[in-house]
Amino acid sequence: MTLSILACTNKQDQAQLATETFAPRIWQENLVVDGEIIAANKTPLTVPGQGWDSRTLIEMIPEGSLVKKDQVIARFDAPKSRMELSQAELELLRKELAAESILASDTSSRSTLAADSAKVQTDLLLSERYANADLAIFSRNKILDELQDSGFLKNKRTYLDWKTGQVQARSAAEQAVLSSQKESVNLNASQHKKNLDALELMAPHDGVFLLQASWDGAKPQVGSSFRPREEFGSLPDLDQLVANFNIEEGRTFGLKVGLPVKVRLAGSGQEIELSITKVGNSASVTSKDSPVKFINFEAAFKKEQAQSLALKPGQALLGTVSLINQAKAMTVPNIALVQDGASFATYVKEGEQLKRQAVVMGQRGPVRSEIKSGISPGNQVVLLPEMKEKDKNKDKEKNKDTQS
Repeated sequence: MTLSILACTNKQDQAQLATETFAPRIWQENLVVDGEIIAANKTPLTVPGQGWDSRTLIEMIPEGSLVKKDQVIARFDAPKSRMELSQAELELLRKELAAESILASDTSSRSTLAADSAKVQTDLLLSERYANADLAIFSRNKILDELQDSGFLKNKRTYLDWKTGQVQARSAAEQAVLSSQKESVNLNASQHKKNLDALELMAPHDGVFLLQASWDGAKPQVGSSFRPREEFGSLPDLDQLVANFNIEEGRTFGLKVGLPVKVRLAGSGQEIELSITKVGNSASVTSKDSPVKFINFEAAFKKEQAQSLALKPGQALLGTVSLINQAKAMTVPNIALVQDGASFATYVKEGEQLKRQAVVMGQRGPVRSEIKSGISPGNQVVLLPEMKEKDKNKDKEKNKDTQS
């Protein structure tokens, strides 16, 4: 790079301006960003159980532990479910006693009614015997009493038959109500039994156990309370690991899939050559305390690399992305560009004069940008055109004041 300090003379003031000769040159742009290893796919782990009864974490393995399939990751207790199950079992015992009481009452009532019916039937037989006997051997009053007794006994037999049917219907209704109540209590008890049978969180496959942070950044601890199906952690798939990076939206010039990235592992210093496999489509904030938006991008490790280096999710790393690497490129520093809306321009030194030249931009980089047309090789490009732009704006304001 050739730099020269030139004097720019005009009628109002003089200023020292730095320039650069516009010519082909080596153009390299790198992007350095911190990141970490994550799994491309992970299985969410939720608190076991159903319903809404809370459960307490009583034991868990350390975060970051390697686990095998069906290994117990955490154990919980459900004191409320235990208490309600005990109450449900007591209520079931009460219902059983009530059923026995209904059955005993029904049996007693049936026995009483059966005895009454038997007596009525016996009396009716005697009454009918008199009613069919020779009337000449009995007095008229005796015959009338016996006939009257026969009609009464038949009515009483009908009444007892009806009452027996009522006892049966009432007993069946009470049994039906009690059966419905027992079914409800049984269902409640069964639910609590299922909750108490699901107090262990087991690994669905091999992986590394990671805890899930809540909205305030806190992670689960022994003694904390949780709801069933609440997100507890995750189990990343170690067969598909990626280097994950977040970069400020303003630093993403030229970032795209396929660019090479050199990853340096924290601690060991091991360097791995990768390429970008994914770039986020939109920017978002990563903290509620900062309005700065970040874009996420990833570079995938090969399975053999992950296994040979024993890589694990959460491991810190430093990534260097090679954005641009050209042997000959027509570029100018970004500080030499003047932006006017969607257009760009530069100031070119011609003798003792400065000339504003509109340029057509090519690829942009964090430090330099490619110029497609607008200036010619050999032109002296002003590196800090801010002074000239300020003078230009002052002249515009003076002309407005003069016209008014």
